[in-house]
Amino acid sequence: MSSKFIVVADLQHFKIFNVKQDPLKRESLELLENSESLATHQRIREKVSDREGNFQSIGGSGSAGGSHTIELEEERRRIKEIAQDVSGFLKNNSHQAWCFAAPKAINNKIVELLDSDVRKSMTTNLTSDLTNIPNNQLLEHFSKK
Repeated sequence: MSSKFIVVADLQHFKIFNVKQDPLKRESLELLENSESLATHQRIREKVSDREGNFQSIGGSGSAGGSHTIELEEERRRIKEIAQDVSGFLKNNSHQAWCFAAPKAINNKIVELLDSDVRKSMTTNLTSDLTNIPNNQLLEHFSKK
């Protein structure tokens, strides 16, 4: 039986829901997968061993760009991970269509990394962070189009 899925994501976590219909054609959501990245909650100093300030610089201020580079790399890594997980799930689960929502800053980056067949079956793409919306209100966002 083919299904319709809703995927919501941000950098911290993503959720995959199955849209179910009862005999009266009322839709409800069933949470199928919920993934949270603990790495995005950690501070940079918890991730690297050489803390800022441990080494004195000679003759001037040290570079503060290192932590920014690490943050950008963590974001790129997390976007790639989300795209791979979503593609893998949707390739392994028969579906008629699926809907996606992620914040504007990462939405297109995730969509670009999705498998092409998975991307083609997407029917709705919202540039909104809906990961913290209660499940019973989530369907409303996708029915507004």
